[in-house]
Amino acid sequence: MVSIKDLISIQNAKDISSFISYLEARNKRHDTRNVALYKAFIKNEEHLIFAEIGTNAYNALKKRLTDQLIEFSGSRFLSNELSSENQVIKLIVLSRKLFAINHVKTGYVLLKRAEKKALGLDHFSLLNEIYHTMIEHSHKVENIDQDSLFQKLERNNQLFVSEEKLSVLYASMQKQFNSENFGILPSSLHELYDQGLKSFGIQSDVALNFRSLNQLCILTDLYGSQTKNYHELDLFFEDMIAPIQGGEKDTDKVLGYHIELLYGMSNIYFRKKNAEKSMFYLEQMHVQLQRLNGKYEKLWRSRYTNLLALNLNFSRSWIQAIQLLEETLLNTNPGNSEHALLSISLCMINFQQGNLKEVKRIINPMTKTDGWYLKQMGNEWLFNFKAIEVLLHFDLGNDQLAESKILSFQRKYANHFKKDKNNPLWPFLILVKSVLYTPDEIQTEAFIQKVEASIPWRGEEEDFFNMCFYGWLKAKMTKQAIYEVTLDLLNFK
Repeated sequence: MVSIKDLISIQNAKDISSFISYLEARNKRHDTRNVALYKAFIKNEEHLIFAEIGTNAYNALKKRLTDQLIEFSGSRFLSNELSSENQVIKLIVLSRKLFAINHVKTGYVLLKRAEKKALGLDHFSLLNEIYHTMIEHSHKVENIDQDSLFQKLERNNQLFVSEEKLSVLYASMQKQFNSENFGILPSSLHELYDQGLKSFGIQSDVALNFRSLNQLCILTDLYGSQTKNYHELDLFFEDMIAPIQGGEKDTDKVLGYHIELLYGMSNIYFRKKNAEKSMFYLEQMHVQLQRLNGKYEKLWRSRYTNLLALNLNFSRSWIQAIQLLEETLLNTNPGNSEHALLSISLCMINFQQGNLKEVKRIINPMTKTDGWYLKQMGNEWLFNFKAIEVLLHFDLGNDQLAESKILSFQRKYANHFKKDKNNPLWPFLILVKSVLYTPDEIQTEAFIQKVEASIPWRGEEEDFFNMCFYGWLKAKMTKQAIYEVTLDLLNFK
């Protein structure tokens, strides 16, 4: 089922106003309630419309509104996506018409303009059309360097083929990450990447555009997520960003790839516990988000804010981090993935400060099914959420509820952790369960030895969420503040 709230989430204030005008222009009957329902969804008050008109009428009205939203949004985004490409196509077609009636000079000028635009888009297929047309009519143009044209065409063909092969490689590696056998991945991403290049016949020195670099960045983050090995990640593509960053190449669709790449770089460095570099890429991301009248700002607002808040928190600016998350949540639709992303970070930060009532207030409305969270947020988010729930009830003294949640977690996800044996969350929860009814045990030498023997702990190399959980446990063992212990463990730079 298509979610109206998801469709609304990609709209900005101008889109909302335009869509209301779009509906009003098409409404032929005064009793049409689609505008009212749309406004109700924006305010999370659609239940009022439901109560007023009943199930059948509501479902029919909701379906009409969904179809209208799809039609409107699809047309608008298609127009935006294709606008730059269409400009290039128009220039190519017009130049060919001019060549056909022997207006060679003007036709060639238009092709040069088309080439400049296509280069800015990294649109290799359009560039092929441009260079073929240039070569076809090159004998008509005075003082033209044909050899240079031939070289441009050859180089562009190489880039076109490489981009297609890299896309196939990206899809193949994504499948490997998501397979049941992700545990047998090579020890380094560089090795995995080199294997992929060789298997698909791609030259290792191939020049990458933003799209391809962004794909590599996503793979790097996924590799770290699956292996829990962010510490040793080799950001071998970092130096490749500089030659393609900035200027007129950052237009429209290319800007979208650029923003995603900067976010990925920032996230990887955050996972590597390097706040300085993470914030550096976030600042660059913020600059790019302001371009094209903030076209991508709403799309990226939650992820940008979340990563900024986490960096602030682990840099001892936790008050600012909480304020930032709370302000953003006020403008985020409850129940969607963005709200869930921000909420779990806010939970964790409040938990580290001992604000248990706040954590409970945030968690209580988060009642989606595990299936929904797995699909929308991924297993890492879900497992972290489950762990926070357990620790909250532990600290609130709800021992039976904490134990029940641990047992439920073990029943549901035992098979997953059998395959992911290096994940410390499973033995961690077993330890939590063991001290539920014997809390004094947690400060004994025997328990300390049990922790060391049962948790596959990698020290500073460990994933930051796991380190936060371990920080909670160590704080209990040493009678120290959770936040201070966690910061000491993380050793943010």
